[in-house]
Amino acid sequence: MSHRTLDQAADAAIQRLGSILVTVTVLTPDKEEVSRVFSTHPEVYAVGGRKRLDPAHTSPIWLEQVVAGQQPFLGADRESVRAFFVDWETIESLGCGAIVNTPVVYQGETIGSVNFLGAEGSLDEGSTAVAMEITAEATQAVVAARAEAFPESASGTVSGTFPGAVR
Repeated sequence: MSHRTLDQAADAAIQRLGSILVTVTVLTPDKEEVSRVFSTHPEVYAVGGRKRLDPAHTSPIWLEQVVAGQQPFLGADRESVRAFFVDWETIESLGCGAIVNTPVVYQGETIGSVNFLGAEGSLDEGSTAVAMEITAEATQAVVAARAEAFPESASGTVSGTFPGAVR
């Protein structure tokens, strides 16, 4: 498998998926939040920005599917984006109305997600497969970005349960 930097992964997403916004988030060492380590629109979604992994800030279904279940999430239209993301107004302000979130899995554990956003109707099941491929190629870059942001997690793994996850 080839490896991509985060910039290369974003370029691939723009070319192959028509992505408008690409962000990468990693789990904080305490597993209470995700922290953004990459963004194609840092003026709106700043690197270092955080979101709590609790029901007021993160959909429990998304948390169970992507983080705990290690499966991609597809929100193909505005209704899906609005139902699952509290920041949907910001998402829509960038011209995005569809999203694919893919888990970044390292050594068997989810350490973060790559988030591909495009125009409403631009993403489908085929897009999800491409997004998973791009994510797999960027995994080593995500591991490195997480270790830089959180040196205490340099092993790259997170263990335990996640807030709001159903076990």
